[in-house]
Amino acid sequence: ELKKLNIFKPSDGCEHCNHGYKGRVGIYQVMTLSDVMRELILEGGNALQLSAQAKVEGINDLRASGLNKIRQGITSLEEIDRVTKE
Repeated sequence: ELKKLNIFKPSDGCEHCNHGYKGRVGIYQVMTLSDVMRELILEGGNALQLSAQAKVEGINDLRASGLNKIRQGITSLEEIDRVTKE
């Protein structure tokens, strides 16, 4: 089954500035410590190992959080690219 394709357009702008989005929106990564994650930290796991384990556990990273905000029409891809560049 194909997923419905959503096309997102840039914001028309707020009524005050006529460009962009109004206000600020946070993107978050919340990670609860599973037993596996806790053990990995205690053993001195590096950032790549922690990130890989977070993916295994279904924890969204900042980029995924940002993409969800785009789907909701809250922000733009350009803004998420700007704040999540590595």
